[in-house]
Amino acid sequence: MRTLTSRSALIWYAVAAVVVAVAVVLIMRPSSTATPTAAPTAAPTVTTPKISSPLAAGTRVCGQPVLDSPYSYDGAAGPYRSGTPGLPTYGKPGSDFPKDTAGVVLAAGRHDYMSYQLNPDTVYYLLPGTHIGGFQADRNDAFVGGRAGGKTTVLSGDYSQRNSAINSNFSDGNQTGVTVEYLTIEKYSSSASSAAINPDSNTGWTIQYNTITLNAPGAGVILGADNVLKSNCLTLNGQYGFQAEATNSWGTDTLTGGPYNITVDGNEISYNDTCDFEGLLDNPAIGWQKHNPVPPRYRNPHCGEVFPDGDQGGFKLWHTNGVTIKNNHIHHNWGPGAWVDSGNANTTFTGNTITDNDGEAIVEEVSYNFSITNNYLARNDIVDGLANNGFPSPAIYISESGSDTQFGGVPACPEASCSGQGSYRTKSVISHNILVDNGGTIFLWQNSNRHCSDGYDGLCTWLKGGPAGPFTIRACKANWGSASVNTTTYVGNRTGSPPHDWWDGCMWKTENVSITHNIFVFNPAHVMHCNRAEWPYCGAGGMFSEYSSPPRNAPTWAVPTAITFFQHNVWSDNVYYGPSTFYAWNQGNADNPVSWAAWTGKVSDGDMCGSAGERESGGCTGPFGQDAGSTYK
Repeated sequence: MRTLTSRSALIWYAVAAVVVAVAVVLIMRPSSTATPTAAPTAAPTVTTPKISSPLAAGTRVCGQPVLDSPYSYDGAAGPYRSGTPGLPTYGKPGSDFPKDTAGVVLAAGRHDYMSYQLNPDTVYYLLPGTHIGGFQADRNDAFVGGRAGGKTTVLSGDYSQRNSAINSNFSDGNQTGVTVEYLTIEKYSSSASSAAINPDSNTGWTIQYNTITLNAPGAGVILGADNVLKSNCLTLNGQYGFQAEATNSWGTDTLTGGPYNITVDGNEISYNDTCDFEGLLDNPAIGWQKHNPVPPRYRNPHCGEVFPDGDQGGFKLWHTNGVTIKNNHIHHNWGPGAWVDSGNANTTFTGNTITDNDGEAIVEEVSYNFSITNNYLARNDIVDGLANNGFPSPAIYISESGSDTQFGGVPACPEASCSGQGSYRTKSVISHNILVDNGGTIFLWQNSNRHCSDGYDGLCTWLKGGPAGPFTIRACKANWGSASVNTTTYVGNRTGSPPHDWWDGCMWKTENVSITHNIFVFNPAHVMHCNRAEWPYCGAGGMFSEYSSPPRNAPTWAVPTAITFFQHNVWSDNVYYGPSTFYAWNQGNADNPVSWAAWTGKVSDGDMCGSAGERESGGCTGPFGQDAGSTYK
């Protein structure tokens, strides 16, 4: 477990100042009946604490003074010397841009600047006013906005088929070291899964103190390797606030094949997915039939036709290695707040406020080595939960992710610039978070049919060297039929040609996840439609898998048993206020939700869901041996 910093300690120990609201106490204990009782027909009245936390309100960036440019020049356009009053300095140590050798003032108006019209190592100061057009940046260029006489600098695409605001000419190769700051960047027609800023994922860019908004149908920003996204307002974009991915051949990690060493610090990321890539929602119990979750006032008429594909929300990481997400305020996005999806490694979340997102606050999916600590998560996954009311809807959702210990672990990011990034090689940690009135708590899921020969993900596990090791898509396809597992140890057997443990090596697994010292506050009366009829899984957490269609040498119940009892997923020392419920072992377990006594009872007192009757019926009451040292109030 990481040592608490003084700021983190302040967040956690502020809980000591809990003020308990005066209310009638009627705590609903989890039940072990066949019908899910995650929420009663009428929401109970419960005692829940009012927690005083420095993170509860989040830090606003949009419309705040942090975005005000310190540069006030509003004179003639043309080249300028460093030291000219009101303009950025350059060319010397201690100047604003010490690597640059020239400065140019650009007049407002309509103009597109191609790469051959710009020079490398140059500061471009965009005069206050509206600039309609785009830039193809060269290495070490800076694009800086000003503020004078109540005017700020706006860089606009004017919805005139311009795809990007600031990018490179990809045919010129990677343009490194670009800075974008103190601009409002809006109304670019970036395509789905692209962005207004850096769609070619150039490396070493710093994007800070900008308002990035109204770009559609794509995202605001794409981050490449060694990028920094700091103190920006990313709001009302068509798909995401930003994504991190390698869209070109440069800046790729030797293991994951995507960008590395990315820092996202102090941004406000809100109201993204105005084009509804989330898709229309259904829940007949509450009158939803093809319900558009984006309210009419937020829908962008410039989206065009989009095809909902589940890729949306505050932001998404693809194939990254070494990413830190800290001190951000992520709220009111349609979709998840933060989604780490497909082959990422070594991701850190700390000090974030993530609230009121349609989907989960944080998703880790088919990825390795993560730390989620000292975050405040409230009122997430309620809308999406209602639309998927037959499955848990947690604030933190871990899907086929964790840390490997069987094959030596997935290593730290190897690139030199990653030296400051965290690595969680033997244990992924979820600790010292505060979760308040979300659709659910923390849920660990492993799809027992998801492995790197199934044709779904297009990538394989990062075990034993990843693409350079034995477990490739081709090798797994050739050997998956021979895979088998020892049902005493739940470790795969060596089979196939050449002989390897294809069971464990080819399967995306949820393993070695520690969930400790978190506070869960859940009052069903604070969550809309939180009742048995309309949303049976409201308030749920836990872990399970489903009976699978495995190789011929493995039983259907192997993965549910492994994730629950053998893959070292451990809850401990948590505090629960209110009637959170717990689901375990098998998705079809008729005894879910299990009682607190079953969830916490000693595993040695049961049979690890191993009787013939349990395996045949798919029902198991435990005990499951979780939450040692935890309290349930």
